[in-house]
Amino acid sequence: MIGGRRRVRHSCDGKRGQHPALRVTAVQRRPSRHGNLVSQEQFANLVAVVATAVTFVQVVPQVVRLLRLKRTEGASPAWAAIGMVINIGWIAYVIAEEFWVTIPAILAAIVSFGLVLFLLWRNGADVRVAVIAGIVVGVASVGLQLVAGWTVLGTVLGLSNGLYLGPSVWAAWRSYAPVGVAPLTWVLTAGEGILWGYYGVLVAAIPIMVYGSTAFLLAALILLRLWITRHRIASELAPPDPSGAP
Repeated sequence: MIGGRRRVRHSCDGKRGQHPALRVTAVQRRPSRHGNLVSQEQFANLVAVVATAVTFVQVVPQVVRLLRLKRTEGASPAWAAIGMVINIGWIAYVIAEEFWVTIPAILAAIVSFGLVLFLLWRNGADVRVAVIAGIVVGVASVGLQLVAGWTVLGTVLGLSNGLYLGPSVWAAWRSYAPVGVAPLTWVLTAGEGILWGYYGVLVAAIPIMVYGSTAFLLAALILLRLWITRHRIASELAPPDPSGAP
């Protein structure tokens, strides 16, 4: 989850000192239906605000499902652990690159992922490997930034959707009936991916485009698995027959 409004540094000619990724946002304008001019940068920030709102709530359905059902089948501890660490990396990236809008949403994501990890552990899931994987990802991210800089780290963070969404895809597809997976979380994740991908196009930020497209594709795979196994999930969640019939 990243994005937001980036402060632009101008040189004396107003363009030469502007960051290339934002140059288009300073010159293109589009008319609104009321006849006013809305800059592309303003429109991009509006998209970011909507995406941020989705980010705030996307993990909440998973938390609610774990609290209500106390079933973990198909839910991935690695998704929660690595997701928490990657969002810590995004905090560092957006501060360094001056994308401010989504800092509250990223903080909310860190807390939400941490809560999911705790609930998975409390309900009997083995989280040891997931915690170790999260630590490894964190150490690798710090090393990458020190060696290659913020731009490379941002690109890798965008590509790293596979690191934490990938385990969720694997866990959902290997589960006979993934009753522990909240469908609404993945609908919101797919929607968030579309919004951030579009925002990345508007501000010409490749890491954000990569983030959005991979989030959408991986969420779609999980939703496909939930649709394929919908009858099994319904059977698992059906109340027991009072007659005792099989």
